Amino acid sequence: MKKLLLVAIFILLSSVPRFVQADMKIGAAIDMDLSLVAQIDRYNIVLGDSGFAVDYLIKTGQFENTAPLSWYFAAGGWTEWDDGFGVRAPVGISWYFAKGWDLYGQVQPVADFDDGFKFNVDGAIGVRFSF
Repeated sequence: MKKLLLVAIFILLSSVPRFVQADMKIGAAIDMDLSLVAQIDRYNIVLGDSGFAVDYLIKTGQFENTAPLSWYFAAGGWTEWDDGFGVRAPVGISWYFAKGWDLYGQVQPVADFDDGFKFNVDGAIGVRFSF
């Protein structure tokens, strides 16, 4: 599992020149326990106390009102530091409460393939700053 994590980090680092021109948000969340989070273009990256996750934003949109709210659907994978791993599909809402800041919450069905197949539903809440 550590090899998988190293490969994922290598792929992310090899993409740094492209990310320099990307839209970026950095923040903190309660996701894989207490986590540092980043959104780089359409990728959400979570580095938490208990694991690591990367999600790709498949579909995003705005609500049809004047509130500064948007929604998203993503799919990705995760790994825990104790060698657990699986896939997840976050569905969330972002609220843009100040210039450059958003608060988000999501619910994510999670499939765990570590010791057989397990399914559960997790959630996350966080705040990010864009620059």
